[in-house]
Amino acid sequence: MRFIVADWGTTRFRGYLIENETVLDQVSSEEGVSALRQGQHRDVFLRQCGSWLQAEPDAPVLLVGMVGSREGWVEAPYASCPAGPAEIAQALVPVDLGNGRKGYIIPGLFCEPASGAADVMRGEETLAMGTGIEDGLICSAGTHPKWILMKNGRVERFATFMTGEMYALLREHSMIGRPATEPQDPRGFDRGLDAAERNAGEARAGLLHLLFSARASVVSNRMHSSLLAPYLSGLLTGDEINGALSQFGRPSSVTILAAPERAELYVHALERHGIRAEIKDTQQALIAGLARIVRQHSSA
Repeated sequence: MRFIVADWGTTRFRGYLIENETVLDQVSSEEGVSALRQGQHRDVFLRQCGSWLQAEPDAPVLLVGMVGSREGWVEAPYASCPAGPAEIAQALVPVDLGNGRKGYIIPGLFCEPASGAADVMRGEETLAMGTGIEDGLICSAGTHPKWILMKNGRVERFATFMTGEMYALLREHSMIGRPATEPQDPRGFDRGLDAAERNAGEARAGLLHLLFSARASVVSNRMHSSLLAPYLSGLLTGDEINGALSQFGRPSSVTILAAPERAELYVHALERHGIRAEIKDTQQALIAGLARIVRQHSSA
């Protein structure tokens, strides 16, 4: 089966022409959701993928990511957990492509994790279903890392952490990260993990205190400024892992979806907890997940 996909995030548009799970052609641009106004989305899609629509008149069209957010083409209401390909296919939201052709926005998921707070995702559910993990824990590590519990091939529940965005805020807009210098000393990452692990014990100091302590350590000459940025990354990543293990328990292994450099940091951090990590290619997982959803939609 051939199908057309728009992976439409906040900052980038990526289009794929796919046969089964093989990419035949692809395009990309910086026309992410944040760069567009209401009413511009169809023109962007047709400009980027119009030739595929003409060449493949029967190919299903799926749109995934922030394209279904309030700032996107059409707001797609979240499906509720637990959910697998069948539930997501039933919740697809149509958009008009012109000439009687429709595309379908994948809705994303809503859940209430163990903490009792609300949580949402758009796009990561498709990645999770493309990993091939039927039962297990997945970490999709981006700006807002999501830890996803899979049961019987469905997303049972998940929890989102602000790790990447918090690091960027601390480095770029806070006095905490201001003393950091280049080149960075990567040994700081392990020092941050050390602090996070101590903070998970009975002598818990609290993340907010430890963040300020990082700055205090530099200005008092207890830590070199080249260690500061990796230290903050390690502290935040370690705290994220503490929170995930608290919510989901301590598995024997975790599947990591992330860019290689970031994924290796998670592998290293999880090894310290005695947890094996396996890295999966994000694009392959996306395409495999989309293929599962489109097959379910086509058979409905």
